[in-house]
Amino acid sequence: MPYCSKCGKEVPVDAKFCMNCGTTLGAAATGAPTPAGYTPPTAPADLGSRIIAGLIDYIIIGIIAGVLFFLLLMPVFVTGPSYGGMMPGLAWGWFGGMFGIQFVLWLIYFTYFEGTSGRTIGKKFAHIKVVKDDGSKCDLGAALIRNILRIIDSLPFIYILGIILIATTNKKQRLGDMLAKTIVVKA
Repeated sequence: MPYCSKCGKEVPVDAKFCMNCGTTLGAAATGAPTPAGYTPPTAPADLGSRIIAGLIDYIIIGIIAGVLFFLLLMPVFVTGPSYGGMMPGLAWGWFGGMFGIQFVLWLIYFTYFEGTSGRTIGKKFAHIKVVKDDGSKCDLGAALIRNILRIIDSLPFIYILGIILIATTNKKQRLGDMLAKTIVVKA
C-alpha cells in the first residue's frame, strides 16, 4: 500500500486524496514512509579505505595506550624490591597491562566516535563513515555491538575474517556490521 507524502499515513492504491490530511495524491503517494533521520545511503566504502582508516585509528590508540601505560603502570614495574627494576614474576604483567589499556581505549574510542558522529579520526581521513543499513545515523548501541564484535572479526589473526566478509558480502559488511545492522559508506 502507498503512503501520503505529506502526512505519511497509509492510503488505498486507487485513492485520489489522503483521508487524513486531504492532500491530492496522484503521484504524491510513495511506497513507504521515510524514517526520521534518514539520508539516502551512498556507495559502500571500499576495503582499502577501511584498512587505511583502521591503521590510522590503531596508531592513535597505540600512542595513547603507550603514554597511559608508562604514566600509570610503569612505576609499579620499575620499583621492584630486589633489583631496582622489573621483578621477574611481573614481566608478563607488562604485556597484560598494555593489552588491557589498549582494549579499553579501543572500545571507548570506536564506540564513542562511531556512535556520535559515525566517524573516527581515521574514517574522517579516509572519507568514510558508519551508518545504519537503512541510512539513518549510527547510535551508541549499534556502535557498541559492532565494536565488541571486532574481537571475532579479527580472528584468526590480523582481521582475516573481517576482510573476507567485507570482500564477499554485497553491502561490504563484517560480522559486527551485520549484527549491528550498520554499513560503512563513502562520506
